[in-house]
Amino acid sequence: TTKLCIEELEKCVDQNTELLDIGCGSGILSVISLLLGAKEAWAVDIDPACEKVAMENAQLNKVDTAKYHVYSGDIISDKALFEKLSVRKYDVIAANIVADVIIALLPIVKKLIKDGGTFVCSGIIDERLGDVLSAMEKENITPCHRTCGGGWNAMTCKM
Repeated sequence: TTKLCIEELEKCVDQNTELLDIGCGSGILSVISLLLGAKEAWAVDIDPACEKVAMENAQLNKVDTAKYHVYSGDIISDKALFEKLSVRKYDVIAANIVADVIIALLPIVKKLIKDGGTFVCSGIIDERLGDVLSAMEKENITPCHRTCGGGWNAMTCKM
């Protein structure tokens, strides 16, 4: 699933990109986005260890950490965290997590993404693809590209 996301990010990240990585874990997607030339990246995960691990990975990859911002917390239920992240709109939002979380994030993604922005999501098993597509349809989000491999799916949506 990470590989599927990276392949999509390679197509949409440039030097003007401000990216938000939701469910960042080790920070791989946001770090790679910065390596691809993104202007700035924000990353968030419910696991408090993400802050330390993602920053360590950024430093190991010689990323300018002044352009990298990592937070822990639940963006869905933590209003203060949501407000902190919503002071701007993002060109690209990436979420490589499970279908249920992607479904729950759709209304939040719509609030945080710029008009014409790109939402890349992955971590969707074949059996849950229909559920995610249904939820996207309800939110008026239309995938423009889907890739799959090994029973997993990634989708790119222009917003």
